[in-house]
Amino acid sequence: MKQYPSGWCVNVQMKSSLFIALGFSMVVIGLITLQGCSAPHMVVAGETCSVEAWQADHFTLQDVLPGRESNLRKQRVYVVLGPPAKGFNAPSEWMLAVDSVLIPLRVRAEENGSWQWSGTRNFYQRVRDGVMSLEEEHPVRSESSLPEAAFMIQHDENGCTAVELPLVLNLGVIAMP
Repeated sequence: MKQYPSGWCVNVQMKSSLFIALGFSMVVIGLITLQGCSAPHMVVAGETCSVEAWQADHFTLQDVLPGRESNLRKQRVYVVLGPPAKGFNAPSEWMLAVDSVLIPLRVRAEENGSWQWSGTRNFYQRVRDGVMSLEEEHPVRSESSLPEAAFMIQHDENGCTAVELPLVLNLGVIAMP
């Protein structure tokens, strides 16, 4: 047992155990801090995208039934409305990652300063002979198992950035005349 000038008495074995526990605690705290500071990432179509925080004002979908008999069963229209965030670039390539597919998005500026992104996904069916058949377009697979969440992805010269979207609001089905 050794007594220090401050009045502490410490056993030599106890001292080494304290240093080991303190060192282990510091390593664990350091690892947790490093892990918490790193930006989250996700892999979409083989590319690693950084995930950033952004809040969309609206995220909706609406199914549109065609007015003519054809192999096109329905078109699903997705619309995202929100403020442009720092780093958003309208000429970039924009994609919607939803239901394990990537849907190309168009972007336009609204009069109030917000941006609107929109894209469509077609669903097809078999038809009898003589019925009009459109050329089928199928979306690219995202090659990742996305959770129930949807992500909007921006591709530009700096790589790709993803933002998580809120739960989608289904506006129902409309039929074309």
